[in-house]
Amino acid sequence: MWTCPKCNRVFKRTKQQHSCRTIPLEQHFKNKGYAKSLFNYLYKKINRDIGNCKVISLPCCIHLYGKYDFLAILPHRDSLEIRFAYKGKIKSPRIVQSVNLSSKLVKTCMDIYKKEDIDNELIQWLRESYSLK
Repeated sequence: MWTCPKCNRVFKRTKQQHSCRTIPLEQHFKNKGYAKSLFNYLYKKINRDIGNCKVISLPCCIHLYGKYDFLAILPHRDSLEIRFAYKGKIKSPRIVQSVNLSSKLVKTCMDIYKKEDIDNELIQWLRESYSLK
């Protein structure tokens, strides 16, 4: 693990390329009030049911950090697009895209349209992502 001395973000690889630039969180939710309510609900569930995490608001998206960056969130007007690492490919109609990151890890992408989408199944997937080393 490597911590950038400028922005204090933690990465798996030493001197991993990244941008240290952040933006105010609210900038992601301009004209996206519904997405903000979904984000707040998801963030509270993660902190309550999985573990404490820190919000890093980057120009591209919002990242949540536990021990490392475990979840990327891209707010849309009527939904949240989320991306997380997972051990293997999840076989579920909820998953919209899976991309191999390594021989063991898969970047998993799905959309959240309503609070009910933030269910026990999703929380379990995110719990496993949060716990990856």
